[in-house]
Amino acid sequence: MDVAEVVVSIVPPSVRPPRLRRWQGWRLVLALTLGLLAVCGAPARAQSAAGVVNAQSEATRSVASADADALIVQAWQGYKRGDPQAAQYALPQLRGNLLEPWVAYWAIQPTLSRMTEADFDAFSRAYPSTYVLDRLRNDWLLELGRRQDWEDFAKVYPDFIMRDDPQVQCYDLQRQFEAQGLDTSSELLPLWTGQRGGGQGCNSAAQSLLAAGKISQRQLWVRVRQFFEDEQFKVALRFAPNLPVGAWHGIHAAATDPLRLVLDAQRQGVPGQGMQRQLLILALLRLAEQDPQQTMRLLTSGLSGLPVSDRVAVAYQAARSGAVQLLPDAALWFSQARRFDTNYRPTDSTLEWMVRAALRAHDWKLVDRASRQFTADTAQRADWTYWHATAQRELGHPMEAEALYAQVASPWSYYGQLATEALGMKVSLPASLSPPLTKYVRQQAATPGFQRALALFHLNIYQPAVREWNFSLRGLDNDAIHAAAQVACDQQVWLLCINTSERVRGGVDWSQRYAMPYREAISRAARSSGVGEAFLFGLIRQESRFIAGIRSWVGANGLMQLMPTTARWVARKIGMGDYTPERITQVDTNVTLGSAYLDMLLQRFGGSEAMAAAGYNAGPGRPARWRNMGVPDLPDLSGAIFAENIPIPETRDYVKHVLANATVYAALITGQPQSLKSRLGTIGPAEQQQASAAPLP
Repeated sequence: MDVAEVVVSIVPPSVRPPRLRRWQGWRLVLALTLGLLAVCGAPARAQSAAGVVNAQSEATRSVASADADALIVQAWQGYKRGDPQAAQYALPQLRGNLLEPWVAYWAIQPTLSRMTEADFDAFSRAYPSTYVLDRLRNDWLLELGRRQDWEDFAKVYPDFIMRDDPQVQCYDLQRQFEAQGLDTSSELLPLWTGQRGGGQGCNSAAQSLLAAGKISQRQLWVRVRQFFEDEQFKVALRFAPNLPVGAWHGIHAAATDPLRLVLDAQRQGVPGQGMQRQLLILALLRLAEQDPQQTMRLLTSGLSGLPVSDRVAVAYQAARSGAVQLLPDAALWFSQARRFDTNYRPTDSTLEWMVRAALRAHDWKLVDRASRQFTADTAQRADWTYWHATAQRELGHPMEAEALYAQVASPWSYYGQLATEALGMKVSLPASLSPPLTKYVRQQAATPGFQRALALFHLNIYQPAVREWNFSLRGLDNDAIHAAAQVACDQQVWLLCINTSERVRGGVDWSQRYAMPYREAISRAARSSGVGEAFLFGLIRQESRFIAGIRSWVGANGLMQLMPTTARWVARKIGMGDYTPERITQVDTNVTLGSAYLDMLLQRFGGSEAMAAAGYNAGPGRPARWRNMGVPDLPDLSGAIFAENIPIPETRDYVKHVLANATVYAALITGQPQSLKSRLGTIGPAEQQQASAAPLP
């Protein structure tokens, strides 16, 4: 009997994966697969699951291509639900399939809590040198860390390739401390403090070192303060047992009723050194988030017994909170905080908000002071180099400003475009890089990792595809990366095409990095809606990377990532009487509806592309409030300052990327130099007719 028939006979095809009867678990599936491999030889993993690469004849398939693809998709969908049964059912039937390693991963990963080292070793032997093995290795190390199984952890960790998970690193430091007696506190502290909320591995390692006295009470109180600054109050409470008696109730009170603790201290006097002083600081940090204005008033007119070192830390927290809330006095509060102690150095993230608040107030001296306090890595970033240069220009230091602008000027990035215009030039595109050599493209097309990624992508299994692709890019030189980008472009997998091309150094291949698929449909939608074609391309590139069928985790669909309710509303507004929900991902329908909605946002916001892009990402209500962020004496702001002060990080980055994209696309479409500054425009308070306009979804 054919081996494929043996596999099918074990689990009849009539048994559907969702109702699959109980297996003896992952071990039976893996043992069966390994047994088949022993009979048939090494698996031919160049087999394509979606017809992308046909490195083997169809005769080697255990099931037909369409059936295999269906099994793979069902396995993926089951895995997303945390159910491995569909993958366990499919795995024996997919022997030799290109995506067999992924199905094996989906079959075993949900069973981590029941796995043994023998199970992991069997997987390692079956799928050596694959991304999924290193992905499972990461997952298994986390599980071993949770179990505190340092013996097996030590066996697995040396082979871990990615080494990009700080929680695994923290578990390894805990292992070194507990199993080898090494004091790893100096290595742990920056990892622990660098993670918002600490994370399970880093918190576990910290608990172990705290119990042994390797992390001091003073260091723990500093970390608890950071938890409060990040609003991670439940995590802070977990460390109360490592603090003096009564800490739990005090931390809880500081988080839930901070004003009472602060007013008690104002009436009774600031506590001396000890836990009560620490709890007061926690309460003030919490109050600074809730009411920065009242906190600054208390710091400047009361609580005289509070040491300067504590007063300045709370003041910066209040000023930062005011900046995030776009309060008009935020820049003033930063200046007051600085006067408490000019030698105090806030964190870089606080200094970033200090710059933003100073920009809104046009306080260029404060922009300069904050910019000079950044750590070296942050100071060298393009964003803060640009704003530091602008401060120098405004303060009358043109030569220093020009030198700084020149460091970041380029035609393809947001701050590079702004710096180019600050130097008196418009944004012009240099000649494109020549296409990669065919021989290099063929070499990369034959890479199994790239083949698996493309096969996954063509089955609409996007996240694993991106991870597999990025893993396969490791160690490639510039020519190979350029060629890999072309492989994705040739397969019309635009996300991988664009993202990979962005890694190419020494120039830009414009046909890759700023591809223009669906040109006819997008141009037609631009003409019918009146939205600029370049603006549409720039937005779609950021929204979906031109993946027509993509659906986000919140339910947004298609090239322009439309929510179903918004699509229905716009269809009614523009008279698309034949619209049905099934059409939302169709390219023509999606861009017609999306461009019509974008035009409504442009009309609502007086033609401002920055405001419209913000509204498209965050909803129209938020930018309508943000447009009033100017201080009373300076109500109008440049579009660049408006974008820099958007309080939602995702939307802030989104607006910058969309407008920089649109500037490049406009240059490509027209062949003429462009101005990002003109696109950003000037933004001021809403006019009455705009403020009272009918709401948009």
